[in-house]
Amino acid sequence: MRTFYRCLLRLHPPAFRGRFTGQMLWIFDETNPAGRPVLFLDCFVSIARQWVLRSGAWKALAAAGTALVQITAGGLIWLALRQVDAVPHRVVFTPEAAAMAGLMRWIAALSGALVLVIVAVSLWFGRFAAGRTRRG
Repeated sequence: MRTFYRCLLRLHPPAFRGRFTGQMLWIFDETNPAGRPVLFLDCFVSIARQWVLRSGAWKALAAAGTALVQITAGGLIWLALRQVDAVPHRVVFTPEAAAMAGLMRWIAALSGALVLVIVAVSLWFGRFAAGRTRRG
């Protein structure tokens, strides 16, 4: 079990490994074997936190998510507009056209809301990371 735990510790970034591996191994050695699954879970969470939040990879994930939302919304709106333009001389506003217009408004509103949420979360994480850097 200790060898597997050491392998998990090797998955952390080098700076973290150099600073905390000894302490984490000491805690592992002093922990009752019944409590070690919690340490393994904590180690997995720590690996994710160190590589994603501390490395700045969350910025790339947030940018990719925002781009995906924008491309999807733009593509759906473009598709809906192409279907409306397919019959340019038709003046009757059918229930299908009304539903399509409502869907386009809903998609645009959802896209805007998601972009705002992603920006807010990115700003919050940026402040959190900056505060941790100054203290640490």
